[in-house]
Amino acid sequence: MESTLRLHHQRKNTLVRLAPYLHGRTSGMIGSLSHLIRAAAISAILDGSESITRTALDHIRIDHHSESAARPSPHTRRAAG
Repeated sequence: MESTLRLHHQRKNTLVRLAPYLHGRTSGMIGSLSHLIRAAAISAILDGSESITRTALDHIRIDHHSESAARPSPHTRRAAG
């Protein structure tokens, strides 16, 4: 997937190094992963950075299921230990 990006400052294997983050963020859903990377690439082009970073990925919203699975609900209470 990374080899198809046409970003001028993208470091090789950035997405490979981010694989655990990407899997957790997208719950392993290929459609969510594709959306996340595509949105991050568009954002990188528009802001002139021409590279995808973890910080940039953190700011991209994806589908509800993946967002819900990746981040605990603020209404979820921890059980008393």
